[in-house]
Amino acid sequence: MNRVISYIVLFALIVTAYFVLVEIPAQLRFAPRTALETSPADLGVVYENFQLSPTDTDITLHGWWMPATRPLATLLFLHGGSSNRDSRFFEGLEFYQAMVEQGVSVAAIDLRNHGDSDSDDQGIQFGRTEHYDAQALVDWAKQQQLTQPVVLMGISMGGATAIRAIHEGADVDGLILLDSLLNTQDAIKRAIWTQSGLPHTLMAPSAWAAVRFYGFPDGHEQPLALATNLDLPILVIQDPQDPVTRAIYAKSLTAQNAQARLWLAPEAPADHPELASKGRWGSHVAAFVLHPQETVAQIMGFVQTLAEK
Repeated sequence: MNRVISYIVLFALIVTAYFVLVEIPAQLRFAPRTALETSPADLGVVYENFQLSPTDTDITLHGWWMPATRPLATLLFLHGGSSNRDSRFFEGLEFYQAMVEQGVSVAAIDLRNHGDSDSDDQGIQFGRTEHYDAQALVDWAKQQQLTQPVVLMGISMGGATAIRAIHEGADVDGLILLDSLLNTQDAIKRAIWTQSGLPHTLMAPSAWAAVRFYGFPDGHEQPLALATNLDLPILVIQDPQDPVTRAIYAKSLTAQNAQARLWLAPEAPADHPELASKGRWGSHVAAFVLHPQETVAQIMGFVQTLAEK
């Protein structure tokens, strides 16, 4: 009987280890796509579809180009993981409309494995492969012969992607990070919690496995490590209560990089109506949703500073 119990326990441990070390990281990598069901035309924003290809693999990426009438700058927007260029969780269309009305042209793409863009069969990589997509977007913008400053903006995983792209040589005039993923393992643990409710501490092995076995950024490739050495103006927008990409890392970045400026969005009460549908994700990438005028004002102040240089 004791031997049977031992076999049962061993089997349970093997199944648990497989689930924690293999299945959960796989679910992170190959999360279901969010279908693209809207367009800027839904809000009366004039736009064009465009396509581009990254240099590392033979895939096609799809995007929207939304030109302003008298542009002060061009904003290149990168969405978060498991989202798309609409970024409903962020209210992307409303954000693009606000930018265009303020005189900022916007180009937004679906990163690989997202939206309408092709798959590279590697799944989500938290910036490790997606940075080629960001570079392709920057190259596309340069080909438009724009005379205004070009600003790369990323939210959540899009922030990690933007950081890696600039680290690898993407030439832009400024960087905007909104609730950016700066610490991969911490964000993975907390993202799993938002989906499952399992305690952060129990997800530490899954986060470790994602880095160790699947190549997610870590160590000297951590977004925070790379961002501290970037040599360009950076606006860091951070929700102080974000449960996924925590404010501690945004504060660390601005403490270590003299060119990075931090704006902490006002705290929102837990019963705020705009948070009702977000569940455990809470105020993650919600600065524009909760404080649209203040967020736009921060971005426009940053853009105008670049335009005056």
